[in-house]
Amino acid sequence: MELFKKYGGYVVVLIGGLLIGYLSAGGQETTKGHEHDMTVNGEQQYTCAMHPQIQQSEMGKCPLCGMDLTVAYGEGSTGSHQFQMTETAIALANIETTEIGVGDLEGNTLVLSGKIRSNEQTDAVQTSIFDGRIESLNINYVGQYIKKGKKIGVIYAPEMYTAQDQLLTSASYKETHKKLFDQARNASGLWRMTDAQISQVLKTGKPISNFPIVADVSGTVTEVMASEGNFYKQGDPLFKVSNLYSVWAVFDAYENQLPLLKRGQEIQIGSDTFNGKQFKAKIAFIDPVLDATNRTVAVRATLTNKEGFLKPGMFIKGAVAVDLSEQVLTVPKSAVLWTGKRSLVYVKPDPIKTVFQMTEVTLGNVIGDAYVVLDGLSPGDEVVTNGTFTVDAAAQLQGKTSMMTQANDIPILPDGGMNFKGDFKAKFTEVINRYAALKDALVASNSNDVITYAKLAAEAVIEIEDALLEETTQSHLKKIKENLHQISDFSNLEGQRKVFKSLSENMVAIASSFSDLDQPIYVQYCPMADANKGASWISFQNEIRNPYFGDSMLGCGSVTKTIQ
Repeated sequence: MELFKKYGGYVVVLIGGLLIGYLSAGGQETTKGHEHDMTVNGEQQYTCAMHPQIQQSEMGKCPLCGMDLTVAYGEGSTGSHQFQMTETAIALANIETTEIGVGDLEGNTLVLSGKIRSNEQTDAVQTSIFDGRIESLNINYVGQYIKKGKKIGVIYAPEMYTAQDQLLTSASYKETHKKLFDQARNASGLWRMTDAQISQVLKTGKPISNFPIVADVSGTVTEVMASEGNFYKQGDPLFKVSNLYSVWAVFDAYENQLPLLKRGQEIQIGSDTFNGKQFKAKIAFIDPVLDATNRTVAVRATLTNKEGFLKPGMFIKGAVAVDLSEQVLTVPKSAVLWTGKRSLVYVKPDPIKTVFQMTEVTLGNVIGDAYVVLDGLSPGDEVVTNGTFTVDAAAQLQGKTSMMTQANDIPILPDGGMNFKGDFKAKFTEVINRYAALKDALVASNSNDVITYAKLAAEAVIEIEDALLEETTQSHLKKIKENLHQISDFSNLEGQRKVFKSLSENMVAIASSFSDLDQPIYVQYCPMADANKGASWISFQNEIRNPYFGDSMLGCGSVTKTIQ
């Protein structure tokens, strides 16, 4: 009995340890079973964290980037819209996800882009008061200030000369035919001759041939339409004048933003030009007519400009406080990819697995740094908010559906214009698709994603066999390849956007030769790009989304050509 008591405790401990060990081993086996090591014909497979398409049966280095291969884990059952990335790839690419929810937007702001314009209520037009030829004009450039009543030029008026001659003739029988003389004098007065001028003509007996042009109003010249030596009829405009003590701030609001705007709302106006200075005003007018081309409505506020700080033509931004009583679902701007007329996000359907799924969404108003979600997402969905372009690139590398390969969105370009041979049509279509993704990365002002898509586009250009192409096409392709490599070498947006201008010019040169497209390609132009030298780009969407300025002047530009 003593012996049992002595060793019985050890037996219990031993049995308990064996039981714990068994359970631990079972737990480890279960955990390992969930990792789904990828095997082919009984052999372990290895892959690259950054290039999942690389699959080898032995350890080694990735032939594309030189990284050490890691154990490949099975992706399970994923559809064409789903794919899996390794934890290492996600960490290296700094990919982040956010769970979106229904949030109250009260206190957030709606940002609008616009320009300073002259106040049309203070605008005036100086006209010619009678037919004649302008001998001299002191107003010859925009910005010149004039004062009412001051002489601003001289005009030769033949009809005025005839009217004065009749006055002098009637003066010879003034005493006997006073009524005729008064009629002649009044006729001259109707032609805007002053009493002093009439008295001078009667005193000297010589008609005046050249008459002074006198300013009708005071203000700053905003447009000059007249020039010396030209003949003008009575009522013809000579120049426009505006009193810039007050100016208009005119913003472009998209039609889906109109429910958030109303007259009397306070709007805070600023610009990079203002060096941090802000102006407060109230919305005074919302245009009742929609611009059918840009799908925008003009929203106007009046600003006091006594110091002359605000110049017509300045680009500005207006921030309007949004006060909504309803709860709305929003998604960060960084999560959205734009392609054609569609908006896409990548959703992580399972919070545990590293699987991503491309989802099309319908977006509404822009509220601060987010879009209102109208359709496609639900509260609680986990979406990629950082590294979205990298996730899309991974989808392409794994042969999954991406923003550039979605059916019914990417047009197939037929032959036409230049003499294209072989499979150039299909391969250059891929170049355009990747160029479009690069352009969207510039719109989003993400230099890292720009580099990613510049490299992808360069790879697509390399696939084109140019030996059978004519010399002009070969020259454009060579330049496109050089520009893409240059863009990928820059780490800053300024350098990337500068080269993007040359890239776009060569892309336009080739794309312009196509016709009969399933979907039109729009050639768009911004006069402010490249230090006001102007620059073009091509897009699958009619809406202007400026790659040279991004959010700072997103809507700057216009469609100059439609390829269809």
